[in-house]
Amino acid sequence: MSSRFVVRIAVGAPESPTSSAFRIWGQKSDVYASLRDRGHEVKVTLHGDGRCFAGLTDEFAKGESAALAALGGKRHQSAWQRPTHLGSRFATPLQIAIPCSELRSSPMALNPRDGVVWIPAPDVDYSVIISCGFSGQLLDDAEWPGKKNGTHLLHSGLLPNGEKLWVLWQYSPTSPIELDMLGAARRLRLQPGMVRFSAAESDSTPDSRHLIFKDFPDDRMLVVLDAAAG
Repeated sequence: MSSRFVVRIAVGAPESPTSSAFRIWGQKSDVYASLRDRGHEVKVTLHGDGRCFAGLTDEFAKGESAALAALGGKRHQSAWQRPTHLGSRFATPLQIAIPCSELRSSPMALNPRDGVVWIPAPDVDYSVIISCGFSGQLLDDAEWPGKKNGTHLLHSGLLPNGEKLWVLWQYSPTSPIELDMLGAARRLRLQPGMVRFSAAESDSTPDSRHLIFKDFPDDRMLVVLDAAAG
């Protein structure tokens, strides 16, 4: 299987409340994740050597000096090292959480030819969790990680560095961690003097959305939560 791949994912259904549309793609042994239409602004990078970064792209940061200064001058909000060459172990350096409460009606224009995978909306008080994980070659495609516990396979592939990449999704009760992330982000946005990206949509835009990041150093993992503006 080629190490080049693209997976496009959205939660909900056309003409129904939806999440953001995400794009997960790879080239050589590096894996990237971002919003489908905003990959030029912010993305997560999982390098084949284990280095991982999340934050503004270099090109976008150059035009956002005020916001960059508010972030301490660093365009990477998160930086961590994931385990590599894991044999039969499975490590998940990135999870994307999409709570049911954050789905909104949106004029999202998705061309059927784009090959977007629509994940049905979760029940109230549940979330869709999308995981990007790595293992060695011993794990078989037909028995993907977490299959017995309800995970669904979106993509698997062997990378040039000898690892296997897995993109999985599952339903899970919305956790206290997700609720805390939502609450903290909304309180922060209400603070006076908040510096916003000049290219960002207004919070008053009905379909505007935010990505909320939280690091878990002990697990060497980043959680990205897809949130509605209001």
